[in-house]
Amino acid sequence: MEDPAKIEAQEEQEDKRSTRSAIILALIAVLVAAYCVEFGLQTLTWIEAREWASANAWLADPIQSLPSPAASSAKGTLEKFYEYEFTVPWSGKSKSTPSFVGVELRYDSGQVVIFFDPDSQVDTIHKLKASSPADYQKFMSVFGNKPLDTNYALYQSVYAAAPAQISPFMNSSDALRINVLLLWKLSFGPDLTVGGVPEFSSFDWGKLRGFEFGDPAKNHPVAVRVFDDKDQQFRFIFTVAAGSSGKITQDDISSVVQSLQPVPLTER
Repeated sequence: MEDPAKIEAQEEQEDKRSTRSAIILALIAVLVAAYCVEFGLQTLTWIEAREWASANAWLADPIQSLPSPAASSAKGTLEKFYEYEFTVPWSGKSKSTPSFVGVELRYDSGQVVIFFDPDSQVDTIHKLKASSPADYQKFMSVFGNKPLDTNYALYQSVYAAAPAQISPFMNSSDALRINVLLLWKLSFGPDLTVGGVPEFSSFDWGKLRGFEFGDPAKNHPVAVRVFDDKDQQFRFIFTVAAGSSGKITQDDISSVVQSLQPVPLTER
């Protein structure tokens, strides 16, 4: 028969281990609860951003900056549509084909330019304000001291957002802001995707700023969104006709975009 004193000692040891385990579990529960309160939102957005990036690798692509185009003395062709004008660097004949969204210009040398009706471009910020001022205020409150009060600022913030900017230990309001921007980036998507790989660039040329999607050096079609100093939005697509030997260079695209301006009132 076992010694009662020994049995009592074993039971006491078991009680101590149980108490110690309970204390450790309680401490772990407190630490987990404290972590969830302090970093729960950030951790969830961090995990979510990694999942989005895994399914959409382009989310992590940085925006490259385009240099200002060099001044060119070459003659071109002045085009005028929708009370705006721009100069293309090709002097050959062209054929214009209007549609309900814009006009397509095909040049004998093979280049194709599509200029969209500026009135067809969505004024996102104004639409947000007009649809529901209360919802707009809620939306703006997410961005705190970094308000998005122009369409250009919205696009710039959206396309500059990247999953790597979210950390489990960052400020919760910053994590929420980047999370919203990533959701918008997924919603906006690349303006033009070639071969499943979007390519982004941005430019800031004084009164004209915007974004370019595609790489003409790879003989890809290129889409450009332009915002003027009044936050009016414009959209171009540059490509080459199938079977044509024509080329479109980055300098061609940049010079066209930089030449965009309203038609003088006396010529309307």
